[in-house]
Amino acid sequence: MTSISFDPMSQVYDAIRGYPQEVSSKIAQEIDRAAHGNAQTRFLEVGVGTGRIAFPMSELECDYTAIDISENMLNQFEQKLCATGWQETPQPWGSLPDEETKPKPDVRRFSREHKQGTMRLVQADMTALPFRDASFDAVIAVHVFNFVSAWQQALQEILRVLLPGGTLIRCWNANWHERWIPGTGDIRNEWSKIVQELGGRVRFPGTTEQPVTAWLQTQGLETEQWEMLRWERPVTPRLIFESLSQYQWTGTWSVPDDLFAASMQRLRQWMDEHYGGKIDERFTEEEHLMIGRTSLR
Repeated sequence: MTSISFDPMSQVYDAIRGYPQEVSSKIAQEIDRAAHGNAQTRFLEVGVGTGRIAFPMSELECDYTAIDISENMLNQFEQKLCATGWQETPQPWGSLPDEETKPKPDVRRFSREHKQGTMRLVQADMTALPFRDASFDAVIAVHVFNFVSAWQQALQEILRVLLPGGTLIRCWNANWHERWIPGTGDIRNEWSKIVQELGGRVRFPGTTEQPVTAWLQTQGLETEQWEMLRWERPVTPRLIFESLSQYQWTGTWSVPDDLFAASMQRLRQWMDEHYGGKIDERFTEEEHLMIGRTSLR
């Protein structure tokens, strides 16, 4: 397996990375528009997590397949579906013509009474998609390639399962990685600086979106990019510190335990000096969500 599993974060993922309802609805609409979606469009989302994209997309009553390697994250998504009228329709793997018979991944199928659209949840790695060639009109990948070491293999799989003329839709937060570059003043930047001074390094196993775009270009595929949405997320210095200390950011997972403990002690001292009694003051972080559309010929 070459992708990071978010099993340890399933209970807190929506709290720290979920979108406000009005934002998630706009994202779903923009993705559907970028994919030229309609009732017959067959969507696949790779790295679906708790459904922060797929759940609002399901309101568009489309044919949607979502994969993730984390069983716990899929369980969280399933709870959302069941709480909003979706009913499981058990069928074994291999019941649909696009499903490769080997291997046989865990699959959960859902539909709603009196409404169009289906939802299929599959536990699988995006570097080895269990679907036949040319199965989907659109593949959606939201902020996932930085968590996949074999990201080129994942892209090859995505291109394999897309129909001719199909579309790859990618979304990512603009300059998200800059929050983890040492020494530019933010709490996460300062922590990365401390880790570096202690002899460590904050690493992500995959890549940023620019190399993904460049790789697609080597395959003769051009990508249109534009800013899809901006919004403000309220946060406090204490919340950022606590999310770091509780390993709620994947950048913390690459740091050895002893070095991590020492880094947090030093960060706590820096926080006291830098914020003092203002550690619980609320401020806003502006989020810029980008979208890239790559169409197969």
